[in-house]
Amino acid sequence: MRPKEGFFHFTTSWLVVILAVWQLCRLFPSLDLDQTGELLVIVFLGVLAELLAVSFPHGQLSGSFTLIIATFLIYGPAATAWVSGLATVFGQGIANRGNPLRTTLFNTGQYVLAAVSAGWAFYLCGGAPGMVSLPNALPLIAFTVAYIVVNHLLVYLYLLPQRRCMPHLAWLDTIKWDGLTYLFTVPLGLLVAMIYPFVGMAGALMLFFSVLGLQVILRFYVRLQVTNKELTAFYETARYLEENPGSVKILEQVLTNARKAIHYHSAAAYFRSGERDTYLPAAIDGPYAKQLGSTAVYTGEGITGSVVANREPEIIYDARLDPRTRSDTGLCQVMRSLIVAPLCAGGETLGVVVLGDKRPLAFDQNHLHIVAVLCSQAAVAVENSVLHDRLGQVLSHDTLTGLINFSSFAELAAELCDSAGEAGYPVGMVLVDIDRFKNYNLRYGRQAGERVLAELAALVEEDARRDDLIARYGGDEFVLLLPGAEGARLMGIAEDLRVRVREHAFRRAGGVSTRITVSVGLAEFPRDAGDLTGLLLAGQRALDKAKEAGGNRVVAAAVSIVE
Repeated sequence: MRPKEGFFHFTTSWLVVILAVWQLCRLFPSLDLDQTGELLVIVFLGVLAELLAVSFPHGQLSGSFTLIIATFLIYGPAATAWVSGLATVFGQGIANRGNPLRTTLFNTGQYVLAAVSAGWAFYLCGGAPGMVSLPNALPLIAFTVAYIVVNHLLVYLYLLPQRRCMPHLAWLDTIKWDGLTYLFTVPLGLLVAMIYPFVGMAGALMLFFSVLGLQVILRFYVRLQVTNKELTAFYETARYLEENPGSVKILEQVLTNARKAIHYHSAAAYFRSGERDTYLPAAIDGPYAKQLGSTAVYTGEGITGSVVANREPEIIYDARLDPRTRSDTGLCQVMRSLIVAPLCAGGETLGVVVLGDKRPLAFDQNHLHIVAVLCSQAAVAVENSVLHDRLGQVLSHDTLTGLINFSSFAELAAELCDSAGEAGYPVGMVLVDIDRFKNYNLRYGRQAGERVLAELAALVEEDARRDDLIARYGGDEFVLLLPGAEGARLMGIAEDLRVRVREHAFRRAGGVSTRITVSVGLAEFPRDAGDLTGLLLAGQRALDKAKEAGGNRVVAAAVSIVE
């Protein structure tokens, strides 16, 4: 896999940056350089606001709008654009939350263009700068709305390629909390502008520190909300597991609930396959689902295989720098941050979950703990599901031959006959019985007889189609139900089986081989019977006829009835 960046996304991102730089250059001559000291103080406050910003998958929240609207009313649009740009680029540059340089530059351009657009909206509505008055109410509302709309629109465009893998609820949460910040930043910004002429920069500074205090409270509030989401994810996982879903459904639920608590780009949950030390994808989420569907994890290979072997969850802060992932495959090729957690139950590793994000430092120890807990919950349920499947396999299959037992066969065969009756196609039945098997057991022993039964079962299954049903009918009898087989075709299948058995060398102890023959009885649905019970009786009559004639032959029910 290789990361693919759309032309639209690339162009939009850098177009925003270029437009912002152009606006800053255009507005620079309008700056009052005598106010540089005060403006730098405001930039410093903006940097503090960015340092305390609350991060979300779709952006971040801060109290910086207090500075934006106050700076606009006190110093004008040019100062507002420059303060907004410098505060963002320095603030996010210092408090980089794992974002690449392009994202920091885009955010800077986004805030500059939002401030410029808000200024235009203010003047278009007839606003008078420097005044907090009733006539300026509508222009100030227009300023605020334009700033919010442009901000969210640009963020949406930037995240457009990832919108499919981002939960709709997170967008609603971001807008809700963003609205809460504007509820207190707008009045405080207006208040700063009102008192500035009387108390100067010192008074304005003291008032803005209250904004930072409120921002700290907002961080705690959001942290509580996020914690609540984590607990909800645990609860929903536990409740879902009570329904005893299959292993694949369990892994899908792990990824679904993990996304409710953690933002990630793509994820895959691997489940142990029939091959030793091989894990195949069972649940996939994100834009790279098609590519991940063809990957596999091998015990001990790469970071994911190491987690499977060590049975300990791992977090990769930057896959490009971590030596364990430089030559790894799968998500490591396209993701900078990774969480890898095993599904361990008892002494077994049943699977492994991998979460990835394109940003470095996107995950922390708390995220690792959440995924580890979800995987621990899921592992117990997966183990129970595996044991349930194994028990079902044992109960529905004959332990000696590996074929389904007759009770399971009867249930499936009845459904098949009903479907054949409705659709109007025939079903052929073949009953196979070993000739003089009792004498064989007496001569060579029980173990040799069991070996013959197992080997014969393999011969019977050799040419079976996907829809054919094969079961052990009794002690030395086997039954085959063949949809669509009738007449000469059914007779040909039975004759071929009889000949292959006669010519096959069955192994006995000590490397000695022996040969056996079988008698075969045929019956057809609906020609010979209208239900499964009647079909079995017709086939049994034909089988008895074959044995009475000396064995090693095939007899059809229609022929036996005529005779």
